[in-house]
Amino acid sequence: MTTQLMRQLLSKDEKITIEFKECQNGIHDDVYETVCSFSNRYGGYIIMG
Repeated sequence: MTTQLMRQLLSKDEKITIEFKECQNGIHDDVYETVCSFSNRYGGYIIMG
């Protein structure tokens, strides 16, 4: 992923193919649900931080 693409993704709101997840204390279960959802639909980006 390029810096330019990351900036573009961060400048947008969440959509059907973009999810933002907070993972300060490890990966939460909802991240795995999002991965499965993206796998079964159009794909997408999960931005964790």
